[in-house]
Amino acid sequence: MKKAFFSVFLFWSFVSAQDFGYEYLMLTEYRSIGAAYNLQHFSSSSSNVLSDSNRIAFSSALPFIEFRQNNGRLAVGYQTFTDIKGKSRESFSVYGESQNDFPIGGSKQSKAAFSLPVVVSANYVRAQSPNTAIADFDIGSLGLGTGIKFKHFERSFGVQAFAVGSLYYASEGFGTDYGSQISLCAEVQLVLTELFYQGLLLGYRFETQRWNMNNSTLDYQRQYHGAFIGVIF
Repeated sequence: MKKAFFSVFLFWSFVSAQDFGYEYLMLTEYRSIGAAYNLQHFSSSSSNVLSDSNRIAFSSALPFIEFRQNNGRLAVGYQTFTDIKGKSRESFSVYGESQNDFPIGGSKQSKAAFSLPVVVSANYVRAQSPNTAIADFDIGSLGLGTGIKFKHFERSFGVQAFAVGSLYYASEGFGTDYGSQISLCAEVQLVLTELFYQGLLLGYRFETQRWNMNNSTLDYQRQYHGAFIGVIF
């Protein structure tokens, strides 16, 4: 049921992203498919009561396949990592978000503008435990956030940058444990319409997440950052 709920949300997020008050020529009218390559660090929080040998900890590449449309993003990632005992483990991630932008001053025809993004987002992260007797990290989260965004566009290119903080309700995928997640993300995008096909989307993203659960063995944190590229169609 929980996975079905998150699937419905992720689909909804891309058909509902809007931009209130501005008529951007490109930045809210594109869709792209592409990939991202990130460096990441996944580790336990200080409140995690597990011993070091039973904690999930890894630093490895985090590749994503990404679909972006208007102010929406869907990213799916998979990777393997070596745990503290030298065994190969797996991790799987899904991220989805929808941003609705409310202008701060300016006019509808302004080429450059600041806005207040209201972000509804969901994510699902699973990472295997080094001890088969201890549950894997298997958490889905639904959250709301806001921050600041800047956009500038011309006919042949566009650029936008934003920073957003979000608070999530988090729950275990196949259990009764629950809690919260906090995140902070920042991103820069560059849209180039004359380089390839209908255009290219280039950018860089940083995100940090921290989970605080009623079961402290699930208290973990993740940071990742990296570049992405997409083909506009």
